[in-house]
Amino acid sequence: MKIVNGRFFLDGKFWTGMEVRFDTSRILEIGKNLDDPEVIDAKGQDVYAGIIDAHVHGGWGRSLVAIENTDRFGDMEEQVRYLIKRFPSTGVTTFYPTINADWSSYETLGRIARAIRNVRKEKVFGADPLKLHYECAFLTLDRYVDQCREWMAPANQKDSDIMVDYDYSDVGIISLAPETEGALDYIDYIVSKGVMPEIGYDKATAEQVIEAADHGLCQATHLFNGYQPMHHRESNANAAVLYDDRIKAQLTMDGVHVSPIWVKLTIKIKGIDNVYGMTDFSANAGLPEGWHDFGNGMRFETRDGFNYHENGHLAGGSNAMNDMMRRARNIIGLSREEVGSLFTESPAKCLNLYDRGKIEIGRKSDFVIMDENYNVKCTIIDGKICYKEGDTYAD
Repeated sequence: MKIVNGRFFLDGKFWTGMEVRFDTSRILEIGKNLDDPEVIDAKGQDVYAGIIDAHVHGGWGRSLVAIENTDRFGDMEEQVRYLIKRFPSTGVTTFYPTINADWSSYETLGRIARAIRNVRKEKVFGADPLKLHYECAFLTLDRYVDQCREWMAPANQKDSDIMVDYDYSDVGIISLAPETEGALDYIDYIVSKGVMPEIGYDKATAEQVIEAADHGLCQATHLFNGYQPMHHRESNANAAVLYDDRIKAQLTMDGVHVSPIWVKLTIKIKGIDNVYGMTDFSANAGLPEGWHDFGNGMRFETRDGFNYHENGHLAGGSNAMNDMMRRARNIIGLSREEVGSLFTESPAKCLNLYDRGKIEIGRKSDFVIMDENYNVKCTIIDGKICYKEGDTYAD
């Protein structure tokens, strides 16, 4: 099969006059007048590599975070299946199930991991839940510690093993506060397991974060959100992430979570290859305006497309991937080329994924076709159409 008549996004630019041929596994050929009788006509629209979302908690009432809303949406495995099937409608072909919040113990996190792994084994056709992302696994920032003070521990091997259900083979990222006792030893431990350590929800100085980077800390969960406020006389994690390009920065680019000027400044300081977009899409996203009650006791209001806790704080990400890309252009003021880089090629670079995330011979045959306003027209996964405009999902 081949895609023709598209504006193909490759190496930070849009290219016309080319075709891409692929099978049900890999991209086979890029060129002109390629020989293949099966054709997908992009009709002059934008063609991106399938999008990787490394930070996503759920959506449309379904959760990857905790066992909740089972009376409305089925058990957790059923909710995971639904999300795998629906994420392609937003352009996402690979995601990192992101586990945090509303926990009762590290054993609970292990049960969540088992549920996601059980569904992965079924090979449901849809977005690939490639690696687990444990956000807030070991934190110190007071506002968040209060939610789980009774059982939360500093970063350590014993609790970590329980949390991942004694299996690190599909764990991609674990966040921690690097200033706690034993944190550097813990970073060494998870790096040896192939896991990327992540900064966030901490009270570390910049110097402590940079020392952690010396041990392999290389990710920053949604920079500026879940961090101590910056002050020019104080050293903290935000400054360290901006300074040290070994640490790749996630950014929530919806124009609300982070001011547009801070997004642009981060890109200018770190370079576009060291920053990437994600959604932080949560179970309470994609729901109608008004107040909502969740089975875990959480109550929040959806207002003007964003979700707010009763205390007024933002409640996670509220925009699906293609909506986030649209807002990055329209609200943040980024160019289409910058949006393409930050949301399609940069995630693969920052996560060291070389088998997907770029239109390149040998990479996975995952693509998304969008119009100029980021409406998803077609999503292709493993060389087969997984979503086309107009497909619906029953709740």
